[in-house]
Amino acid sequence: MSGSVLSIREQEALLTLAIILLNVGDENCQELGYRIIVMYGNLLDNYVPLYDVAINKGYIPVLKLIEDLPKLRSHFSERFFNLYASSSAEIYKRGGIYLTYQQRNLSDFFIHNKTNTVAIIAPTSYGKSELIIQSCNDNPNSNICILVPTKALLAQTRQRLIRGLVNGSTRKIITHPEMYNADDDNFIAVLTQERLLRLMRKASNLSFDTVFIDEAHNLLEDDQRSVLLAKTIILLGNRKQETAFKFLTPFLVDAVSLSVRYTNFDIHEFKITENIKTERYYSINFKTDGQLKAYDQFLDAFIIVPGNRYKNEISLIKAKKASKNIVYLNSPPKIERFSKRLLSVMDPIDDPEIAIACRDIAKFLHSDYALIECLRHGFAYHHGSVPDVVRLYSEHLFSNCKKVSIIITSSTLLEGVNIPAEKLFLLEYMKGTRRLSPSQFKNLSGRVCRFSEIFDADNGSLTMLEPCIYVVGSEYVRTDANTDKFLVDSVKVDKVIKDEPINVLLSGTPVNDINIDDKVRADQFLENIQQGITGEKSLYAKTEVGKLCFQNNITEIPIIEYEHAITEELEQFANTTISTPEQLLKVIGSAFIRYIAEDHTDHDKLSRLMNDRAQHFYTMFVKWRMRSASYSQMIKSFLTYWENADPDDLSYVGKWGDKTLEGHRTLWVNISEKSQQERVNLAIVRIKEEQDFLDNTIITFVEILYDLELVDEDMYLKIKYGTADPRKIVLIRHGISNTLSSLLLRKYPTFISIDVKANVVTINPGIIQEMQDNAENSVLIFEVGFYVKPDNYF
Repeated sequence: MSGSVLSIREQEALLTLAIILLNVGDENCQELGYRIIVMYGNLLDNYVPLYDVAINKGYIPVLKLIEDLPKLRSHFSERFFNLYASSSAEIYKRGGIYLTYQQRNLSDFFIHNKTNTVAIIAPTSYGKSELIIQSCNDNPNSNICILVPTKALLAQTRQRLIRGLVNGSTRKIITHPEMYNADDDNFIAVLTQERLLRLMRKASNLSFDTVFIDEAHNLLEDDQRSVLLAKTIILLGNRKQETAFKFLTPFLVDAVSLSVRYTNFDIHEFKITENIKTERYYSINFKTDGQLKAYDQFLDAFIIVPGNRYKNEISLIKAKKASKNIVYLNSPPKIERFSKRLLSVMDPIDDPEIAIACRDIAKFLHSDYALIECLRHGFAYHHGSVPDVVRLYSEHLFSNCKKVSIIITSSTLLEGVNIPAEKLFLLEYMKGTRRLSPSQFKNLSGRVCRFSEIFDADNGSLTMLEPCIYVVGSEYVRTDANTDKFLVDSVKVDKVIKDEPINVLLSGTPVNDINIDDKVRADQFLENIQQGITGEKSLYAKTEVGKLCFQNNITEIPIIEYEHAITEELEQFANTTISTPEQLLKVIGSAFIRYIAEDHTDHDKLSRLMNDRAQHFYTMFVKWRMRSASYSQMIKSFLTYWENADPDDLSYVGKWGDKTLEGHRTLWVNISEKSQQERVNLAIVRIKEEQDFLDNTIITFVEILYDLELVDEDMYLKIKYGTADPRKIVLIRHGISNTLSSLLLRKYPTFISIDVKANVVTINPGIIQEMQDNAENSVLIFEVGFYVKPDNYF
């Protein structure tokens, strides 16, 4: 099947072999038979055999796509069995699309297990998002929570709900704990685990009827966020025994692996076993021979691909890319370094939509932002240090602009980001410090050639049933990287794959000398939130400060050990009010930061707050937040700050650094050595990361001080929201950016309705046309689109 012309005899032999394999009991043999039929159809443009197989396997979307091929219409219209199969397939039609046999069964299973805890194990494209919307529409009198893995997915999930809820629905959707009011009922909460914990702290009696856990395989990991996710599930399950949890994940061997300690629910599993797509995997290692090889996962064989040799990963991508392509790298700095290299070989494009986007991103951020030049050359990049709305906007441009053909991304793509792509180029096979697991790799591969693209009525193609995945030994991998071995370990069909739960709060994770301390800390947290929940002996906080530390999930400090010392430190402020950022940072440093555990993963980053220079920097940053500075204003201030710095001083930039200081990690740079463009791009990523640090870490200490009535309320609100204006605060709680909130209140008040008491915002969809007529920034027009329903919904 290498592309050479096949004789009639060879074609007959292939079909005979496929028939034999399709009728063998072994699932791997059946998949190989199906693979031969798909490749046969695409190679010879003869899809009659695939049509017959699709009928028997219940692959209804494939069947319907083949029926629409002009050259075969007469073939299907003249055969009774084909007409019968075609008409029978109509029962698989839901909402204008055709479901596979197992997709329809999944929908039925979900309905029949409405009140049960279930695990849905289904690849990307199988409609897990639709199940959430269906559940919300079918249960209008329930409190429903949807847990998403990242803040970036809050707006996207909310948008899907807004557009998917039944016409005329006024059901409240909250994405921030402060949006909740005590009298709210029958609402939908879309939250991260951190926001859910804050909501549960605020509303001690709140419970949910149904809780969706998206990307539930994250529970298996042992990082802080995965453990917190397990903690919130335990707390929710103990608040209401009848809560039905819905675990949604693309890959998992056994749903039992998701069993959480201290809960009593049984998990009913539904797993999709059909494989409509049959991936083509390729390996090439520029660290060794640079030979492109195809890997057959069924035969466990590497086959040399004849033709051109490639100089490096860029020449490979240019030669093999399709109309839409994903390039994967493990870290944001590598993504931006690769983007610079790609710029030198990609031709500029002439496209009015891209020209407008580049102009407006320049106004929103800075004209020297590297992403702008990338877009002008037909590609984008996407990682966690890109400002949130710009990251979403770049996804939008990649998805909707034909001339943007490549997006370079990190593991953010594993977290439910849906973008169209035909090919994936994996330039390294790491996620963080670990190798991508087989499930993570398959999840990543599943993002390529989604059903919505394959079976699109206008542009769908059966060739996309064979997505191409290239595993590349690039300059970004270790010298001893072995791309061949990675493929064998990840996708060889008879490779035994096991779930490996290492989260100490999962029932399947053994407790040993290595993780016993983590288990004790997790139990201690749970017990201090709800005594008796674990049934384990534990130590309880004796002070108000200690209790607040547990309630705010302070994991950085051994709370029981230091709660009295922290209390004594704060007693000196008992008769005063902290009213300036300078005071605030000093108190946080002296009362909390000095007690950070030395083995905590964020010790180095947090301990910097004890340094006078760092306190000066964060004082400046907090002041920017308090005056609601825009991105462009903060970038300008950052550049000025660096310009006034001592040219011999090193500036902390975290993972973007290239110099060491008091350690072996390159976390620092000498700004005086950087060009204007390099400074601008460093400023943008640092602002985003420092905003996250402020929102996720510093604010937890601010919350404790506020609860102790030590912080001025006006300052507290301005640090948290960038404003003390109640109307603007409601907008920001809804997820609307500070910049857009200011614009809406200043220029478009007649298009927005704000109920401060109820924490509800309604935006008239006509605002989009009005903003376009007023030539507003397209980034902001795009953002406001997340918060309105299309006109035809009203």
